[in-house]
Amino acid sequence: MISFFNPLLLLGILGAGIPIIIHLINKKKAISHKFAAIDFILQTEKRISVKFKLRQLILLILRTCLIIFLAIALARPFLKNFGGGVAEKNTPTSNVIIIDNSYSMQYADSHETLFTYAKNTAREIINNLTKDDEAAVITCSNKTLPVIPELDYDKKHLLDFVEQLQPGFATTSVTPALDAAIEILTSAKTPVKRIFLITDLTRNGWDVQWFRSGNEKLRNHVSRIHIIDLSGGKPLKNIAITHLEPKLELSERNGEGNIQVTVSNFSSAPVRNLMAQVFIDQKKVTQGFFNMDAHGSETKEFSFTLEKGKDHSGWIEIPGDNLTVDNKRYFTIHATNKINVLLVDGDPKTNIYESETFYLEKALNPGREHSSPIKPTVCSIQEINNILFANFSIIFLCNVETIPYEKIRELETFVKDGGAVIFSLGNKVDANYYNTSLSEFLPHRLHTTRTFSGNSPLSEEQPLSLKPAEPIHPVLRILSEADRTALSSAKFYRIFYVDPKVQGMSKTILSFSDETPAFIERQIERGRCILFTSTMDRDWTDMPIKPFFLPLVQQLCRYLSGGAGEEGQNEIIVKQEWQSPCPYDMEKIEITNPEGTKTIVQPQLTNNEKSFLYSETYMPGFYAITIDGKPHPQFPSYFPVNLDTVESNLDKIEQKELTALMGGINVTITTSRESEGREVLLGEARKTLWGTILFLTLCILCIESFISRK
Repeated sequence: MISFFNPLLLLGILGAGIPIIIHLINKKKAISHKFAAIDFILQTEKRISVKFKLRQLILLILRTCLIIFLAIALARPFLKNFGGGVAEKNTPTSNVIIIDNSYSMQYADSHETLFTYAKNTAREIINNLTKDDEAAVITCSNKTLPVIPELDYDKKHLLDFVEQLQPGFATTSVTPALDAAIEILTSAKTPVKRIFLITDLTRNGWDVQWFRSGNEKLRNHVSRIHIIDLSGGKPLKNIAITHLEPKLELSERNGEGNIQVTVSNFSSAPVRNLMAQVFIDQKKVTQGFFNMDAHGSETKEFSFTLEKGKDHSGWIEIPGDNLTVDNKRYFTIHATNKINVLLVDGDPKTNIYESETFYLEKALNPGREHSSPIKPTVCSIQEINNILFANFSIIFLCNVETIPYEKIRELETFVKDGGAVIFSLGNKVDANYYNTSLSEFLPHRLHTTRTFSGNSPLSEEQPLSLKPAEPIHPVLRILSEADRTALSSAKFYRIFYVDPKVQGMSKTILSFSDETPAFIERQIERGRCILFTSTMDRDWTDMPIKPFFLPLVQQLCRYLSGGAGEEGQNEIIVKQEWQSPCPYDMEKIEITNPEGTKTIVQPQLTNNEKSFLYSETYMPGFYAITIDGKPHPQFPSYFPVNLDTVESNLDKIEQKELTALMGGINVTITTSRESEGREVLLGEARKTLWGTILFLTLCILCIESFISRK
């Protein structure tokens, strides 16, 4: 069936009478003048007259058709294919309208965003429902809906819900939305159950594996699925910042910061000289240019100078395109002051390489001076009386035999005020002395030593290795997967066994392969104590020469000083949860989102660990962390939230592939943005004709011009 979008313009067909009238007016009888001398050419004149009349008739037909075709094309005809929708016309129906509100729907053409078209289409569908039809409206950028809505007969309520919808910043999740729609329609009593999916049809939102089971559910509970492709069936072009990695190298006065940035071109045309600008603390610090092939990407590094001892927030942005939301990406860098660490050597040696603290000192500050934010100071147990513990953040007691009573009391005050002490053991350690004099610091009482020296693979006394305790401790979360795997490569030939009974608030960071605790943490008021049941030198283990030793001890120091992960905060993706360990004496923190909304966050107990959890990361930008309105030294001032760039790739799922996935399901796919309501509601698939007619009109114009010049 042929219909028209603008039927009034068909009145233009009346203009076809204009060339006919002109033709008739110009049709006059010729005046005859008889000359006997030219009678012999009369026969020739008759032949020429016939050709002339035929040419005039052809021009008349062409000009008439030109006006008729132009009028029809302006009326925008299309073919309708009802596909069974007419049978549903007078039958009560249950309908679920799924609106794609993912961030790719913020794609804008010269007029409006795709999301605006989506809301208009949803309104038309609702307005064309009868009083006996019920409907529900859901979105498809959430993995799970907080509340599954019920079917409703009230059009005003449905339209108000559509009016309030805004595009989000999450990715498309079509198949969970289909699950929710099926759940809604399962309880419906009407014979006709329909789903309307209004989307841009990008591929990333479709879980192909879901249709192995979901296809049967759709066939059993849904009569028809109408898919409205708001992109008009055309490919969508986009350029996006897809990766950003901030880094920091400390110098004596300032930090040399740099970020690695990847920009991707999701289009079929190359991009040249695309400018990217870097902003730090609201000021532009540098810029660069990207050149990318079609469907390619490029990575560049940008460098800048940062002031030490404060948090820095920044972003990188590229010029706007049709989808501007992914042209900006945020990051934070925490350029901390030095962490002062005291290393007390309980068994100093003439040969420096045999010292208890040699490997530890090199791991904390490798290479040249000031190359690490951790500043170690080494002293012997004989020099400890001249040291003031309050000048340090962390104290390592390495194979220390005894400690003066006055220094034990000073150490107690140091820990309760927020300091940290790490005990590593050795052959000078007496279990009875530690259990008596230092019991208030130890997470477990010491028991006895055991030696593992078997060299045969069949020996029951094979050296032990390390493994992470469960759940993964914050100290280990920042380590790479390779470093965590390498823990098992270290061999321990002698260790201290500890009493299984836990003292105070304690937890295991690392265990030995026989489940014996290796690194154990104890919280004491505002401070922490760590017990390592082996040595920090090579007397009992080869751990100090393993690649993971350096990042492990450095991260341990950062954690104990309240700056774990300080060099570059791990970015949070929209709708991911931000989590941070809770200090002993902290009751709450306040997080302010990019729009200025404040949320009070209280600590929760997760996996036996007290921590802050914040899940309201609904938009990209900076989230400020404050306590009593001020930043706190144990937290970064901000953490960044960014988009999941999988949504930036706007490649579309092909209609043939989509039809195959929904094999056996009554499905209609429409690609027009306008006047969808009535046609989609009746299940009408349309094929537009005006493009073909305009092409024919152009061809007629060219032929008419050619003939008229003959």
